Amino acid sequence: MDIPRPNSAVYTRASVATLVTFFLAGFTLSSFLSRLPTIRDAFELSPAAIGNILLIGSLGSLIALPASGAVAGKIGPRITIWAGFAAWVLGMSFIVATYGQHAPTLLATGLFIAQLGTSTANTTMNIEGGYIEVLARKAIMPWYHAAFSIGTVVGAGVGAVMIAKSVSVPFHLTLIIAFTAVAILVAGLFYVPQPIIAQISYDSDAGAAKRTKRAWGEKRTIMIGLMVLGTGLMEGAANDWLALAMVDGFDFAPAMGTATFAFFLTVLTTARLLTPRMQRRWAAAPMLRVFLVLAIVGLLILALSPWAWLAIVGVIAWGIGASLGFPTGASAVSHDPKMTAARMSVLSTVGYGAFLVGPPVIGYIANYTGYKLALGFIVLPVLMSLYLTRYLDEK
Repeated sequence: MDIPRPNSAVYTRASVATLVTFFLAGFTLSSFLSRLPTIRDAFELSPAAIGNILLIGSLGSLIALPASGAVAGKIGPRITIWAGFAAWVLGMSFIVATYGQHAPTLLATGLFIAQLGTSTANTTMNIEGGYIEVLARKAIMPWYHAAFSIGTVVGAGVGAVMIAKSVSVPFHLTLIIAFTAVAILVAGLFYVPQPIIAQISYDSDAGAAKRTKRAWGEKRTIMIGLMVLGTGLMEGAANDWLALAMVDGFDFAPAMGTATFAFFLTVLTTARLLTPRMQRRWAAAPMLRVFLVLAIVGLLILALSPWAWLAIVGVIAWGIGASLGFPTGASAVSHDPKMTAARMSVLSTVGYGAFLVGPPVIGYIANYTGYKLALGFIVLPVLMSLYLTRYLDEK
């Protein structure tokens, strides 16, 4: 099979399908997190208890992430993405079925199963995006992550409406499950055909497992993964805690807290939509450094501000600053199609590990300081990310 040109129908369909997948990943994530204040009240959970539940769910991610790159490299992104979303459907369905018992253990169990699937899907969609970027011969990963952010905006917006209309959590999640299952089934049909992936990534010297092992031994890949750790924590903490920080820190109503989260995601999405054009004029590394400094300023403003209006200014700066980290890291490790799946597995394990495991730690800190001040601690890993941007310049 011939390798498609960037303007071919095969490329276009695969690119749109990948955009849809990123959208669904963001939509499903924020749909659940938008109901976290409601779940917190219904289950009578403390900040530490919420942190424990999220941490148990994140253990599913830590199990799935290291293996997902090798699996996608062996059987292809299409089958892997379907398997990942199938596990997510199973976990969310378990939460819906057991919600009425208000048992934190059952909630954590469903979240654990769902995160197994989510992490597999998140790694796989980035691998698919990396292959398409190779075919496109230009940086387009920020647009895919913008689609993820658009999905989170839509999910948070729908969640805010559901809260305002007093729609139950089980009914809301059931609608999300049904829509997502159909949409990902259709999207996966249009992924880059496996014969083309085999052509652009063929390596006669190593199989998928060996390439993954090789990637874990590459200093640059590990350092970029650690850089993404800090940037992923910024976004993950906003997903988990921003709405609650506005509710508890500034006496916002739950719907307004979720609306603030949706606003953060709107800022993040807008920045991601604009960055590919900006990267045509500025190099990725110095541009990311400016964004990270802006994020640090925004986080400190939010954490220390006594006024809600000033905190919103901090939210804007935080949203812009958090937008570029993972897309930049993903593009940096995707130049060699033979190693795309393997390196993306490393990047996703470290980056999404922070995205999913880091925020529960913020919950433990919030138990002593409150949500608002706890978010200020994210500045520390972001400073590490700022230092590690130097590895983006290496090839």
